This record gives sequence, C-alpha cells and structure tokens, in this order.
Amino acid sequence: MFNKEIYIKEMTEMVNKAIERMKNEKPNFIIFTTSIWTDPNSTASSIGFDSKKNSLKNVEKSNEWDKKYYEEYLAKGDLEMAELFKPDEATRMCNPAVYDLKDFEEITNLSFPTNWESETKGNCWKELTPALREIGKYTFDQIKQLNLEDGFELSINNKKDWYGKTWK
Repeated sequence: MFNKEIYIKEMTEMVNKAIERMKNEKPNFIIFTTSIWTDPNSTASSIGFDSKKNSLKNVEKSNEWDKKYYEEYLAKGDLEMAELFKPDEATRMCNPAVYDLKDFEEITNLSFPTNWESETKGNCWKELTPALREIGKYTFDQIKQLNLEDGFELSINNKKDWYGKTWK
C-alpha cells in the first residue's frame, strides 16, 4: 500500500526543486516559515513559504475576526464559546493556505493510493508520520542555503493539524 522508498524520493525531489526555484526565481525572498504537507486522501503534497510581514498581517487579520466573535459571545455571557474566539498572541501564521508562496511546489504522490487515509481509518499516519519527519529533517538541513528570517520555522503536517511538527 505505502512505498516509503518512493515517497522519500518524490518528496526529496519536490523539496530540491523548490529550493532551486527559490534560488532562481525568488533570490531576495526572506523565508520566515516553510510548511510541507501531504494529504493522504488526495495523494497531494506541497511545500510553501511565507514572509514575516505576510505572517504578521494574517495573524492581525485573524485576531480582528476572532475579536468580533469573542466580544459578541462575551456580551451574551457565553464564556465557553467566547474562549474559542479569544485573540491570541501569535507571531506566526500557521495556515499554509495563506502563505505568500503557498503551494510553491506541488506533486501528486505515486507512493500510496487515493483515499489512503479514509480506507485505513487514519491508520496510514503510522507510516506517513515517520516518513514526513524524515523529509522535514532533510529539508531543514537543505533550506539553510536560502535567505532565512530570524526566528525561521519549518513545519510538517500530521493527522491532527496542517502545522504539526516543527524545526526552529
């Protein structure tokens, strides 16, 4: 079902291609956050990059949106719901969908079948997580060739979150 050797090869190629593209196409881009994710249902993987400026702007927008609902629920006396919308002190946007260079490089994985997560009721993550960690470690070593912001962070997704394990 899962061919780890092929997965590592295809993910390594994706990372290497993204790094070369960054060097050639975006040599002045300063990376604050890098995110690598794999969706085991759609057989898609991606790497994206974000700047500190974009990250802070998106955190601010998110907090403004949250604040509106936080105050609304507080006014109604619904403290439980208000807590869900409490603005936070985050200094980094952890949603790769709003990165400056979201899905900068994407691939279709041939190393596992479509709907792998659904068909295994999530058990695919027992195999996928260690492989993603291996790619994360590899990427963290390789990305040092690029322009990194102070406080740089790299993440990989996991079963519960698009922004799971991190390297700083």
